[in-house]
Amino acid sequence: MKRLLITIPILSVFAAMPVHAQQAAAPSAPAQTRPTTVEDACLFVAKSMLMVNDLKVGVVQAFPELDPPGARLTYSTRMDSEPQQISDEIECQFERGAEPLQVTRFCMDSTCYAGNSEEPEERRRFDEIRALMQRLN
Repeated sequence: MKRLLITIPILSVFAAMPVHAQQAAAPSAPAQTRPTTVEDACLFVAKSMLMVNDLKVGVVQAFPELDPPGARLTYSTRMDSEPQQISDEIECQFERGAEPLQVTRFCMDSTCYAGNSEEPEERRRFDEIRALMQRLN
């Protein structure tokens, strides 16, 4: 019995070691390419805001010819969602003629985020998304 109690803590230390070694050796996330369409840019905004790698996209409506250019799409964070279950929406607007695309406003869950939002937290989230977009290759 004593031998078993002594070996459990030692084994748990050894079991954790490969995890740390894997984390140290793991390559950093691949650099994302800059979105070139309003649809892709709006999808990037949604993924960044929700902090997810993948979204299941439903209906996409893009209006690159409008002033300001924009897109609207439905999405789900559940990849196994049926089409009728994809109901969350995001709407994005971008600077006219800006290359690369720069978001000027986006709305999710009836909350809009922009540089001139009255709520400091909404301005902060907007600034974070803009910063993430500027970091893209």
